[in-house]
Amino acid sequence: MKKILPLCAMGALLLASCSGHKGDSKADSLVIVTAQYEEASTMNDSLLLLMGDIYAGLDSINMQEGLLYSIDRSGEGVDRRADIRDNLAGIKARLQQNKDMLSKMQAQLDKTGGENSVMKKTIAQLQERIAQQEEKINQLNEQLENANTQIAELTDQVTKGKEELDAETAAREKAEAETVAAENAANKVYYAIGTNKELKQNGLLEKKFLGATKVLKGDFNENYFTVGDKRDISVINTGGKKVKIWSNMPAGSYDIIDNANGTQSVKITNPTSFWSLTPFLIIQID
Repeated sequence: MKKILPLCAMGALLLASCSGHKGDSKADSLVIVTAQYEEASTMNDSLLLLMGDIYAGLDSINMQEGLLYSIDRSGEGVDRRADIRDNLAGIKARLQQNKDMLSKMQAQLDKTGGENSVMKKTIAQLQERIAQQEEKINQLNEQLENANTQIAELTDQVTKGKEELDAETAAREKAEAETVAAENAANKVYYAIGTNKELKQNGLLEKKFLGATKVLKGDFNENYFTVGDKRDISVINTGGKKVKIWSNMPAGSYDIIDNANGTQSVKITNPTSFWSLTPFLIIQID
């Protein structure tokens, strides 16, 4: 890139200065013009560096915009957006530094009474370029903020949806557990096997002198019973050689069967009917 203040113009200034003075005044003029040339050259170099940095900033902004666009399309999380926001903040800080430097150069040019229209125009263009980049950064930050708001809203919806789902699941599981518990309770039965003496000792049978035998009419030992599920009981092995059922089980709902070892068992042929009158089964063995 060529220096903004043409070197030929500075050479012309030098020649004009040399032809217009003699002796010491000629040397003084040469020193002044040389200093002015060096100052302008330095400013020109600074402008070139600033121009390169500003255009590099534009490339960085475009890169961040591309990253934001790709994130929006892929649906990635908030962390990447936070990185982009930090990058944009760094670019904006650098632009502000360049902006301040341009302002100082403008003030310096005005102070020295410089009439270099090319340099003034270049400074103005760079200041305008910085303003455009700052506006672009503000737009990208606004997009990031909107995206974060949408993410927060979606996260809130997901959280509420999960809470509602968890509540529904808990309610369903509770209802299912209560249903199972109710079914188990409805199918719970009790059976006791013992000799006549054992059954009387535990209060399951009661017979007074010359009176009929009563079944479960007073206090009885609940722990003497075996708890079972009538859905699972089909045969009860008594271990006794002779079996008598004292509880009121409907006739035709069971059979007394003989085992090969000489004992007898109770085979329930109709569970619904067998347990319809009482859940307590009392079996006397001899």
